[in-house]
Amino acid sequence: MAAQEILIVGPGAIGGVLAARWIEAGRQVLVLARTAAAESMLARGGLRFTGTSGRQRLIRRGLLGARRRGPAPASLAFFCVKSPDMSRAIRSARPWIGPRTVVVSLENGLGHERLLRRAFGPERVVVGVCYVAADRTGPRAVAHNGGKDVRLGLHDGKNAAAARVAAAALRAAGWRVTLEPSEDGMLWTKLCFNGAGNPLGAICAVPNGEIVRDPALREMMMKALGEAVAAARADGHAIDSTRMREMMLKTYPADSRQRNSMLQDLQAGRETEVDAIVGPILDAARRRGVATPLLSRLHRVVKKLEALG
Repeated sequence: MAAQEILIVGPGAIGGVLAARWIEAGRQVLVLARTAAAESMLARGGLRFTGTSGRQRLIRRGLLGARRRGPAPASLAFFCVKSPDMSRAIRSARPWIGPRTVVVSLENGLGHERLLRRAFGPERVVVGVCYVAADRTGPRAVAHNGGKDVRLGLHDGKNAAAARVAAAALRAAGWRVTLEPSEDGMLWTKLCFNGAGNPLGAICAVPNGEIVRDPALREMMMKALGEAVAAARADGHAIDSTRMREMMLKTYPADSRQRNSMLQDLQAGRETEVDAIVGPILDAARRRGVATPLLSRLHRVVKKLEALG
């Protein structure tokens, strides 16, 4: 496999947007989908990509199916799967991950970082989060609705070289990358961000912009954020509550068209990540005796909607 090829494990909303941006920047991208049929359809038919300007284009040249290409090490492997799928994704991706492949995760929730480090070692695993509004609008279609911030965590300095490689590749495709000295703070900040907004948007079936435009929904989101931050801080995680509030009130209007990932999953009849996102916050709250009545209720309602399919 040529050194310039990048492997995307999970070419859904975020994975599809990453693939499109890299191909437009002149890189070749391998996609490893859940099934061979889905992967073949994407590689043969191309990816229908809508950028932030609203312009649509078909991304085909430079988009390759990993199974058809055959197993050989990629230079970088980006895991963009749902948290419950990480163990399966690691097993599927092993033939394309060599001893020098840099492994990056851009996922919601907690727990995937331990699985990746156990599988590939701490020196070449880079755990990241992204503040990118990406929507899967069809089987072979994704939209980039806003945002370009990607944050990569430094794990006790062990993965600094791998993080620099991943950051350079992302910046070459136009992403704004920050290397975060505290992986824990980075993950818990994103956990609180998603935990406060995603369940509410999913239950009400509204895009992000509607949550901040509606006074009642905005107030509920800020109350949920307060509960999440209180639980995280009581559990020893460094979260800046003022910065978090400003971030949400700035980001949500900018991504006004965006259906959050939990809403996308519910509308597609898929399992959501509510346990991976809200679950750790509720666990921390129980450990530390912090009351989270609103978050607990939102979690229960999402689980009921998920069960309805």
